[in-house]
Amino acid sequence: MLSKTKTIMLCALLLLSFALPCIAVAQSQQQPYFKITLIVPGPNPARKAWAQIVENNLDAVGIDAVRVELDWGTTYDRALTPPEDVVGKTYDEGGFDALFIGYAMGIDPDPFGLYDSSQFPPSGQNYYLWNNAENDRLCRLIKETVDENSRLQYVKEWQRLAYDEQPSATIIYTKEVVAFDPTALQKDPFLAYHYPAWPRAKNWKLASGSPQTTIVVAQTGPAPEEGLNPLLTTSYYDLTVYDNIFDSLAERWDLINKEMVPALATSWEVASDQKTWTVHLRQGVKWHDGVEFTADDVKFTFASAMDPEIASPTGAFVEEILGSADNIEIVDPYTVVFKLPKPYAYFVETILSSYIIPKHVLENVPPSEWASHPFNTASESYTVGSYTAYGPIGTGPYVYKEYNPTTTANIMTKNPNYWNKATLEAAGTFQIEKLYVQCIESSDAAISALKSGEVDVLDSQYHLETKLASIESPWGDYAVYDAFGVQELGFNMRHPVFGTGVDTPLGKRDPSRAAEAARYVRQAISHLIPRQQIIDTILNGYGALGVTTPITTLTAGYDSTLEPYEYNVELAKSLLAAAGYDTGVAPAGGDFLQQYGLYIAVAVVVVVIIVVAVLILKKKR
Repeated sequence: MLSKTKTIMLCALLLLSFALPCIAVAQSQQQPYFKITLIVPGPNPARKAWAQIVENNLDAVGIDAVRVELDWGTTYDRALTPPEDVVGKTYDEGGFDALFIGYAMGIDPDPFGLYDSSQFPPSGQNYYLWNNAENDRLCRLIKETVDENSRLQYVKEWQRLAYDEQPSATIIYTKEVVAFDPTALQKDPFLAYHYPAWPRAKNWKLASGSPQTTIVVAQTGPAPEEGLNPLLTTSYYDLTVYDNIFDSLAERWDLINKEMVPALATSWEVASDQKTWTVHLRQGVKWHDGVEFTADDVKFTFASAMDPEIASPTGAFVEEILGSADNIEIVDPYTVVFKLPKPYAYFVETILSSYIIPKHVLENVPPSEWASHPFNTASESYTVGSYTAYGPIGTGPYVYKEYNPTTTANIMTKNPNYWNKATLEAAGTFQIEKLYVQCIESSDAAISALKSGEVDVLDSQYHLETKLASIESPWGDYAVYDAFGVQELGFNMRHPVFGTGVDTPLGKRDPSRAAEAARYVRQAISHLIPRQQIIDTILNGYGALGVTTPITTLTAGYDSTLEPYEYNVELAKSLLAAAGYDTGVAPAGGDFLQQYGLYIAVAVVVVVIIVVAVLILKKKR
């Protein structure tokens, strides 16, 4: 038999053999919990600044955060419109982990296009790859519910889901600043016309008594980026150019009454089934090359958007709403009937506001050549009939004339045959004869150009909030407005840590809880974003705390009961602990025993052995 002393020693050895693995686990978790690469696209200086703050905060709690600044083309290839073989891959595999990005959001609360699982890239805009059954259910209810009160209740339900799941950590809702030369332009139009492309130049007014009729707009990013064909690009910087070239069937007149008014269409009506829409087209409208606009152009536009060979980044959305090109019936040259598979509550606001492209120009261009065609790239001239074009051909208020690679200027001239010319001029607008849109990346350089008279307008993306004192009268003024703009940090929902959760400690220990663990990690990251600090310091107070994308404080149905994620390091650590990481903080969600059960077991064994040893020693005496 073993002596009592040997028995105690053997128990101690057993204790050590049990405790050492636990100690090793604790030591191993002193290493970074996981790696995350944060993509910061484009030249936006404010975005770069808050991305660095977030990177530092993630590093400080034990996450290995790596910030990379990429051009827009690379960002699209990795995250926004990646090829099929890249979709879902992590940054190290050629895809992305998380992306800082901004949106010029829609006015209407419709999350379908950004979040429904049918909208994965490259043909859709759900770059997060969020695949959630409840999200899909609510997105479709919002999309198909015609009754507004019922629909807005679904909007609030969707917000609560997105708030909890955090497929994107919404950072801020923007208050924008546009700087301009008051000797050239008036302020009021900037306050009424700043969506979807704030340079709605046909609605601007020249300064009283000004002889100037050429206006130069500077923006922080280049155009063409993806291109000037509206079916092929989702770039804000492209939009500031082609918004002046193309028209839609209907447009939102301003942001005061937010009324949808006729444009290339004169009227529309929907049948009692809420699925059959009859659209009556305006007669006498001409494309810039003189060819008449007809119903053929309308059907061609939407059929092309749904054509997989064209690969439009919004194609999946259009197909979901319209079904197929067979559902678009041309009744006569000026009447089109859309037969939707299901009702769509925002048909006028979204489908009828889509830019129409010319069938006669593009119908004979192979789909594989659309992206490289000069209609899209403005890289060289081409001939359509007897007309020489230098870029896109539209029906809009301005004709595209030239791209100057030296100054990066897109040069447009007033369309003398514009269908709405007389009405606009009678209202004192549409006075600009020549319009330039060019890229100047640095805000300081842009302000200098404004001061010297080289440019007349500075785009809102310069984030001039902290430099307003340098915009001085008489050469400079600015307009401030609450924008339908959002800045977010979007997550790759197939990432094994914060997407699927399979590589989190909790996910490895219990695969049935992997998705739960990933949600904890996303929530933790959201709590490490100091939103108020970003607004107060980087944006000089110009902004509101973000809650969810794409429903903003200006959007109908916004749920004001949802509190923005607070900056809270301890809570973030607690959530990471709930995902299984050893942060030294008790885990959120009541998982204390599961997280620390092993350590508790060791402690119990130690106590038992000590008690037994004490009793044995007492008996020995």
